[in-house]
Amino acid sequence: MQQIAIIQRQSPFINSSGREALDLMLALAAVEHQLSVIFSGDAVYQLLAVNQSSDFALKRYQQGFKLFGLYDIERIYVCQQSLQQRQLDSNALSLAAKPLSAVQIQQLLASQHQIMCI
Repeated sequence: MQQIAIIQRQSPFINSSGREALDLMLALAAVEHQLSVIFSGDAVYQLLAVNQSSDFALKRYQQGFKLFGLYDIERIYVCQQSLQQRQLDSNALSLAAKPLSAVQIQQLLASQHQIMCI
């Protein structure tokens, strides 16, 4: 079983990379890879609750995060520094992601077989 880290850095408001990353994660998990998902930079905005009545131009793919449990994607992390820079609290996130410091992220990445940045 390969240990793969997927680092998301893109805002959900710019393009469809968040949706594409979600599709990739589900596909990799379906073939028995052990995933660690890290939300960093503007990707932390993907973890905020989306107002269903808003004029959000991109498809609301964040509902797909609910499938993580079904696919055994349990290692979900968020960059603590990214949250602080954007004045966000980890309690306000719609997904239970464990905040990690930069040093903890480096340690996690060192233990992975592959790393994908999206």
